[in-house]
Amino acid sequence: MVTEETVICWSRDGALARIGIHRPDKRNALATRHWAAIEAALDEIAASDAQIVVVSGVPGAFSAGADIDELGQLLTVPEAFAANNAQVQRTQLKLQRLPQTTLAVIDGACVGGGLGLALACDLRLASTRSRFAITPAKLGLVYSADDSRRLLNTVGMARTREMLLTGRLLDAATALDWGLVNQLAGEDGIEALEQAQVQQLLATSGQARRAIKTVLGHLGGDACFSLAQADAAFNDAFSSSDFVEGAAAFLEKRAPRFM
Repeated sequence: MVTEETVICWSRDGALARIGIHRPDKRNALATRHWAAIEAALDEIAASDAQIVVVSGVPGAFSAGADIDELGQLLTVPEAFAANNAQVQRTQLKLQRLPQTTLAVIDGACVGGGLGLALACDLRLASTRSRFAITPAKLGLVYSADDSRRLLNTVGMARTREMLLTGRLLDAATALDWGLVNQLAGEDGIEALEQAQVQQLLATSGQARRAIKTVLGHLGGDACFSLAQADAAFNDAFSSSDFVEGAAAFLEKRAPRFM
């Protein structure tokens, strides 16, 4: 499926869904309409039986953040600026709460709203040429509470303070050391690392991964997930079909075959 003049594309291949951002002339900067297109793709993916969702950009840019041309226009119309902020927040929350396991594959610039998009994913892979920053303080702006919580849950308070207060640009090695990304690609490249990570995830239980996201959502401060829901996710797993298969595979000393 193609949306927003092919800037935002999503496709499905079995258990794997992909959302791609294709705006290389703008380093994948995102305008309001692009965020809306991502949200629409997430709605369709959430209703599908895909298990893994990969979000990626183009070579050299995951996303440079806000579309500066549009931002200049929005600043003259407060209602439009507020609508843009609401759209961005809604899309990122939807990605964060997606039941499927989500993976940001980053090659190049990952800045501002682009990093916000990546932080809404469960896991982040990056190439060694990737760079990361959150720079609202340089514009006299403030990062939202939801965005700040995602960053805080990922890198801790001290490093969140440093990133937000200074707008510091991090190289890939520092991002890995700080826990901002989970893995860096080696000589085989980012595509090979992505494939390996997807296969590793698909070898685990989809039911368990969805339940784990409920527990972690509660622990991460997402009001959408209550303690009761987290407890139910834990308790219900013991009667799930995937546990039956996983236990049988363990006893039979074979790889599990999860549906």
